[in-house]
Amino acid sequence: MLESRSMLDVPPASKYLYKQGKLRIRASARREDIDYTRILSVEAHEEGRFRDYRFSHKKRDAFLMNAVTNPQFWHLIIAEVDATPVGFLYCVANEYIVGVEDLMTTVYAYYVRKQFRETMIGGKAAILMMRACIGWSRKKNCREVMVHATSGIDALRTDRFLKRTGFSTIGGNYALLLNRLKTT
Repeated sequence: MLESRSMLDVPPASKYLYKQGKLRIRASARREDIDYTRILSVEAHEEGRFRDYRFSHKKRDAFLMNAVTNPQFWHLIIAEVDATPVGFLYCVANEYIVGVEDLMTTVYAYYVRKQFRETMIGGKAAILMMRACIGWSRKKNCREVMVHATSGIDALRTDRFLKRTGFSTIGGNYALLLNRLKTT
């Protein structure tokens, strides 16, 4: 069973480094971690809904480099066991699209590798990465954390997990595949 919302609450003084058995959760703003997470982002892409889209390592690296060049707003969280990547979470603290001053955290990528996903380590990694994200968001005085679950990977499991950890549904994501429609 997943931990309750109270298990995600992080004291403001947290260093965002968690250790449970061999599992390690760490925040990073280092260039070498951009390379380290490459296998994770490729796996997430190949497993997810957008696998038919061409993957660009250059665009991915530029996007993740925000955590290195602008760590006051961008955050990369890595889960690993014995230096083996288990998962990652990538987010940004920014203003609402038409808002001013108030910050919110947007989670752009949240991935646990398939071989860990149904294990105790994978569950703990998911919880602790989100705990780190929430703690970081609180430290930034963000009003809320938004998770856009658009990968198509285990959508029902993702929904159950997020709801059990205190998130609520505020809308939905809808897609229309244009290349499958006949045009007249």
